[in-house]
Amino acid sequence: MSNRPYDVILYGASGFVGRQTVQYFAQHTRPNKISWAIAGRNREKLEQIQAQVGIDVDVLVADSSSQSAVDSIVSQTRVLLNTAGPFALYSDKIVDACVRFRTHYVDITGETPWVKSLIERYHEQASSQGTRIIPCCGFDSVPSDLGTYLVVRYLQQELGVDCTKVKAYFQAEGGFNGGTLASGFNLYDSGEITQVDNPFLLNPPYEHSWAEIKQNQDPQLPEYDSDIKNWVAPFFMGQINTRVVRRSAALFEQWQQPYGQNFTYQEYLKFESPLAWLQAIGTTAGMVLFNEAMKQAPVRQVLTHNSTMIVPNP
Repeated sequence: MSNRPYDVILYGASGFVGRQTVQYFAQHTRPNKISWAIAGRNREKLEQIQAQVGIDVDVLVADSSSQSAVDSIVSQTRVLLNTAGPFALYSDKIVDACVRFRTHYVDITGETPWVKSLIERYHEQASSQGTRIIPCCGFDSVPSDLGTYLVVRYLQQELGVDCTKVKAYFQAEGGFNGGTLASGFNLYDSGEITQVDNPFLLNPPYEHSWAEIKQNQDPQLPEYDSDIKNWVAPFFMGQINTRVVRRSAALFEQWQQPYGQNFTYQEYLKFESPLAWLQAIGTTAGMVLFNEAMKQAPVRQVLTHNSTMIVPNP
């Protein structure tokens, strides 16, 4: 791997997140220290990004549906960073090539059923070869996963106690970008949405007791949280982040570095007073209505056809 021409290739560089990633690399990579290139399926759009950002890096073209084209770019880099979703539609061949060529892979997916399929197909081979396959390496789910790990290890190493529970509170504003919505639509269209309610979806396969399942079920209703003395609601990214954190906890337990006996992790939206209770109730009701609407195929089609932001651009 050391003789490959690139350290990192950014695939999906002309998409919404891809453009931001290119700008970040342009600002923070030092010349002659990291060799990187941008890639995607449309050369014209990639060259536009190259000109807009003002970067002198190679442009590589590969349609994710062509295994030979994907193999060509994956074989040239040490790390393939992928921002082109929905990942369940566009990234199978990319991950497969990364495992075969022993190229480290990173993406920003939140599509947990697809991540589960990657684990089933590639975990053993990739881990035995030292290849790192790291999905969910964005807001979902780095703050949750790394933050929990640091809290747990601080308690163990500095205070000498195991951790039994971590609760994370988030505040949010703004909306979803097109790629996120497209990924959500695909979960419903493919039928994989039925898997996301499993609180242990990404865990290594073993039986969980009824008590464990109940203890780790996703919050459904707003509530007053006595720990922070404020109202909270279910966090809309919780079904993704909690699965990632629980997988990490389960893996560390396998490696004889457990977080703590009967460890649990949960996430919430936190609201500011006054009227925090009303915000919590309103937000929860809005999420319920949105999820019910998403179950209807005609609604998803209307949203797709009436918003250019929803069209993915790998």
